[in-house]
Order: sequence, then structure tokens, then C-alpha cells
Amino acid sequence: MRGVVSAGMTAAIERLGLTRCFDVVVGSSAGALNAAALLGGVARPAAAMYHTVLASRRFVNPVRLLFGKPALDVRFVLAHADGDLDAERHQRTIASPIAFHCVALDVDSAQSREFSGMQTKDELWQVLLATTRMPWIGGEPVPIGQHRYIDGALTCPIPVGNAIDAGATHVLVLQTRPYGVPRSAGGRVGESLIARYLRRLNPALVPLWHARIDLYEELVDDIARRSGSPNGDGPYVLGLRPPAGTPCVTQLERRPEILLRAAQDAERLVEQTFAP
Repeated sequence: MRGVVSAGMTAAIERLGLTRCFDVVVGSSAGALNAAALLGGVARPAAAMYHTVLASRRFVNPVRLLFGKPALDVRFVLAHADGDLDAERHQRTIASPIAFHCVALDVDSAQSREFSGMQTKDELWQVLLATTRMPWIGGEPVPIGQHRYIDGALTCPIPVGNAIDAGATHVLVLQTRPYGVPRSAGGRVGESLIARYLRRLNPALVPLWHARIDLYEELVDDIARRSGSPNGDGPYVLGLRPPAGTPCVTQLERRPEILLRAAQDAERLVEQTFAP
């Protein structure tokens, strides 16, 4: 649900007519959903989903974990359609001239894998389900081919390197945590349950889980360094991040007023940065 921040940012990018400024869009986890919405031309209604359709027990319901079911139902997000979010948006994402790269974590090799060139809606859905499959909370790994995948953010929370490897010379990074808010571990019980779940899948995943916070902070520091040196050697990176003091949205937030405010603040940040 913290993805509402980057969703608000993509909504502003779309509304300002800046989408076609990009040659490639890269995302992992909720960022991949927002990227697909941007390329499908529905970034604004997709951002509104966070504080309307998704702010419900139909999408987020931790109680389901007690019955062995996932707390998050991302397939519900993909299948939802209404007057603003038409069912053809997935085909437009696939047909977009802007390349879409999506990162997920291969359970068996404990390595990140980047997906691109999806040709059908089913292929796109499987990749989006894979990159958003939070361990334990989101359900069992998503099979694609002979491999199983989970949340790409575990090893690639901010895929700046993937964009650069794809040939990007200038990178706009949409960050969801405000300045001054470091990534932190969850509660002790939750951390233990997820570590046990990952050990069952593949013991090699457990060190990745424990190292995720340090990895994230290293990425954030690198983005800040690159953003602060706009005249240095390329590739050039600009990180957009909510200012200090902005409330940080939690992963399972359901209060519509909190989510709406986060989306509006994120839109305003993009406007202040890029609007004429």
C-alpha cells in the first residue's frame, strides 16, 4: 500500500504529459503495478484505486493469514475494471512503445530476474503477480516456466541498476519513503514467521531477507549521492522522495484518508519539480 506514493507520482507524470519522455520504465513490487498503469494510460485512476477499491478487506485482510490464505490479493487489482480503469489497459501496456522491465526474485536460484517483452495479458499478469508476491503475506510463489518467483523488492527494492543496465542515460527514481525515514524491520513475530517461510522455500533466501534493510539504505544513499551531483559523469539520476516530516504509509494501510493524502502529496511533489 506504500505504493500509493509512487502511484501519485506517476499520476502527475501522466497528467503533465511527460510519459513519452521515457524510453524504458522499470519496476519491482508495487512499483511494477504503477509502471504498468502508466504505460497503459491509466496512472491517474490507478492511483485513485489505493484510497477507494484497494482500501478494503477485499484486497488487504491480514485475518486471512489465520486461515492459511494470503493477506493480499493482487489478482483482484489486475482484474478490477470500472468506468476509468478499462479492461483493455493491460493490452495497451503490452503494446506501448516504451519498454517495460519488471524484476522478481527466483526462489530456486535466489537470484533476481528481469522480465520484459511480455506478449499477452496472461504473461503480463503472471509477471506482475510474481513481482508483488510478498513472502508469506502474499501467498505461495508464482510459477513462470520451470521457476517460482516472489517479491522483486526483496533483492531489488529500487531498480536503478536495472534501468542503467537497460541503457538509460538519465534515470528518474520514484521513492516512497520520506526523507529521514529509514527502512526498518517489522515486528519480531512477523520477521520470524517470514524467515521460517523463506527457509522452507530455499534456505538461501533467508540471508537475503536479513540483508534487505542494509541493501535498501545503500541504494537510497547512492541515489542521494547521484542526485546531488547533477554535473558529474553519467548516468544521471534524480530521486524524487517525499520531504522530511511526511507521514510514512505502512504496507498494509487501509485508511482512505491516509492513502488519499499520500497520493495528493506525491502528485504535488512532481508538479513542483516539473510543471512549467
